[in-house]
Amino acid sequence: MQMQQRVYVPGGGKKRSEEEIAAGMELEVFNQGMWKTELCNKWQETGTCPYGNHCQFAHGIGELRPVIRHPRYKTQACRMVLAGGVCPYGHRCHFRHSLTDQDRLLLGPR
Repeated sequence: MQMQQRVYVPGGGKKRSEEEIAAGMELEVFNQGMWKTELCNKWQETGTCPYGNHCQFAHGIGELRPVIRHPRYKTQACRMVLAGGVCPYGHRCHFRHSLTDQDRLLLGPR
């Protein structure tokens, strides 16, 4: 199930074109950062973390922040996967690794 995410960017009291609003939304999504958006591996494995409160990863579900992705995130197939290779980015890749029937037709027989 895919959730739609919206970002409100204040207009500053002036009217803005749809292009300006879309560009502002993209800028907001890009600048949000990735702080505390994944669980800390050390904390999960041992229950402690050498970085303590300065760790950039979340120490528990309660610290996790939502990730606001670009609307086109994982909408196109990864070129490495399409070429039959292994993507070096793994789950962090911005492209999807599952191939649709249409993708398979474009690839043809191997």
